[in-house]
Amino acid sequence: MEYQLDILMYLQSIRNELLTSLFTFFTICTEVPVITVLTAMLYWCINKKAGQRILFALCGSLNINIGVKNFVKMARPIGLKGLESLRIETATGYSFPSGHTQTATTFWIAMMTQFKKAWVYIIGILMILGAGISRLYLAVHWPMDVIVGWFFGIVLSILFVKIFDYIDDSKSYYILIGIMLIFGVCTYFIGGEDFYKMFGLYTGFVLGYMVEDTYINFSTESEKKRKNIFAKNPSKFGGLGNRILRFVVGIISLLAVYLLLNYLEDTLAVKLEEVTNIFKYLKYTIVVFWGVAGAPAIFKLFKLA
Repeated sequence: MEYQLDILMYLQSIRNELLTSLFTFFTICTEVPVITVLTAMLYWCINKKAGQRILFALCGSLNINIGVKNFVKMARPIGLKGLESLRIETATGYSFPSGHTQTATTFWIAMMTQFKKAWVYIIGILMILGAGISRLYLAVHWPMDVIVGWFFGIVLSILFVKIFDYIDDSKSYYILIGIMLIFGVCTYFIGGEDFYKMFGLYTGFVLGYMVEDTYINFSTESEKKRKNIFAKNPSKFGGLGNRILRFVVGIISLLAVYLLLNYLEDTLAVKLEEVTNIFKYLKYTIVVFWGVAGAPAIFKLFKLA
């Protein structure tokens, strides 16, 4: 650990306001609100299949990240003598591997594989490197946490995208259920509040995907245009307006569901103290299910998609 601490101490020694602002930005860009907005925009408004692939990769990667963290139980460098950690409110749970780094890597590697554009590669590489280095600059992770987070993010992103494509093409839903059972067993035996949350994310995606794929089957604007290339007087403004309206309706409804479940959780916290983790699992299952299937059902109902 000594050489890893030396790296953190060096980064601390070069801190200044500009670098602190820059690396705080990189960290914020990998946190739940930002990732939620980006994936929702992609899934609801731009490219449905790309959004599904990235959501599946993120849900799988996050479960593995939390599982490894709660199994290894490595302490963070926070609180070490002479080391000042910044933005520690984002550093919850154990240290190995870095969740922020792995999330950023999973998301942007999946984006690169989907869109294969030079600007996506440039932004993606900057965000992946920036997220990892930011966790060291802020002194909330060890260098090995970040290195393994990068590795896991690359491998798991590619792996889960390939698994999703096979499932989507063959409609082999049993694979989704099988993976869900594996995550469920790991959650039960390894435990931890965060693991129940991540398992809820995966469960919500699986249930939402199967319901949406079977009964709703909404389309993003770009997909509609490809299917209807002979439509008369296509309106680019109308298409953009629909996308914006879908996003606004979707994000407001998603936020409403989340806040309602938070209220129920707070109200019932005392009575349900012994089953808190189960409630958190159900909360995140419902929230993700709504994002994947509930909001698209509203889009179809009001002819927004």
